[in-house]
Amino acid sequence: MSAWSCPHDLEGVCQKVAGARCDPGMRGCVLEGQVRFANPEANTVRKPQRATRPEPETPPPPRRRLPF
Repeated sequence: MSAWSCPHDLEGVCQKVAGARCDPGMRGCVLEGQVRFANPEANTVRKPQRATRPEPETPPPPRRRLPF
């Protein structure tokens, strides 16, 4: 058995298919039709799904400084 990581995956977003969630073998992927996956559901042609962006962390409000 071997491990593999897609070179077009950047934090779960596919750089090859603009704005899509990285799902190896989906339509538009470089692996589409080139490989067979162990999971039979992964061998079917799948439509790319839009990636969700993580919400940015908001910094805490500045502390109030007293004038004295």
